Amino acid sequence: MPDSNPLSTTADNGSTLGFDLGKQHLRIGLLNAAGTLRHFQRFDYSFDHENTDQGGQALLDEMLAATRQFIAEQNCGASLRGLGLALPGLIQHETQRVIKLPYLPSLVELNLGEAFARAFNTHVTLVNNAQAATLAEMQRGRAQGVRDWLYLHLGANVSAGLVLGGQLQYGQSGLAGALGEMMVDPERTGDFVTLESMVSAENVARRTQKRLQRDSTSSLSRLGLHRQFTYDDIVEAAEAGDDLARLMLQRTGKFIGFAIGEIINLLNLSLVVVGGAPAARPYLVSAIADEARLHTHPALYDDCRIVAAELGAEATVIGAALLARRE
Repeated sequence: MPDSNPLSTTADNGSTLGFDLGKQHLRIGLLNAAGTLRHFQRFDYSFDHENTDQGGQALLDEMLAATRQFIAEQNCGASLRGLGLALPGLIQHETQRVIKLPYLPSLVELNLGEAFARAFNTHVTLVNNAQAATLAEMQRGRAQGVRDWLYLHLGANVSAGLVLGGQLQYGQSGLAGALGEMMVDPERTGDFVTLESMVSAENVARRTQKRLQRDSTSSLSRLGLHRQFTYDDIVEAAEAGDDLARLMLQRTGKFIGFAIGEIINLLNLSLVVVGGAPAARPYLVSAIADEARLHTHPALYDDCRIVAAELGAEATVIGAALLARRE
């Protein structure tokens, strides 16, 4: 059943939809002509990522069905001006084709923009989820009026939105912000791996599971006897005071902080905004800031604040819908 947060029961002329695809769910939001979020809804989908026989078309069909349901319930089909589709991967800006979706590779072969445009007879814009959230935070959140800053998204993928001179930067092909592709040496052993392989939600859970082989006192150890725990479980345990869960989030922040420090050195940013699961942000922000300080020139570090994002799960939806209005 969808988890709904109704903000209004009517749609205005000139509405746009924002669509945020996650690993286990999708979120859809409706912006009216004034740019106000009028309805925001989450749908869980049944697509099985582990089933290699299940092609991407099955997930696309679920995405289209959820969007049809949302449009029908909000009665906004006739006034729809555009749809922004935010995805957890790399999107070529000019061609509007997906070139990488780490946990949804079967979708890469499909033309998602064309499928949505044909289904709903409207203009469709594809965008990376971090870039979408950056637009929202820039207009509605912490970064209002800030000219040079970075938005950090942590979830199923690890990505960033870069704003310089008050403008979101897409790069040559729209792939700017691929922070998860940066190579890091987290254990200082000379073995370099991608940042995403250490700090994405699934990989934090993997590292925590491995750590439990040495520490069986955590509440996560008991949870793991019954089912495989997730990143959300780790965050919940940290909130409840679990020392290991807090340690793993802090270590995750430390890995990220190394990369953020080098970016601050390069770009002299005034702000870094940390997104992702809201409940995890307090643990991550302090660890990122502490580690970044070690890798940043003091003058550059003093110029930059590292803070938690103001917007929650709705950020990516808002940003995707805002982008659809611009295109």
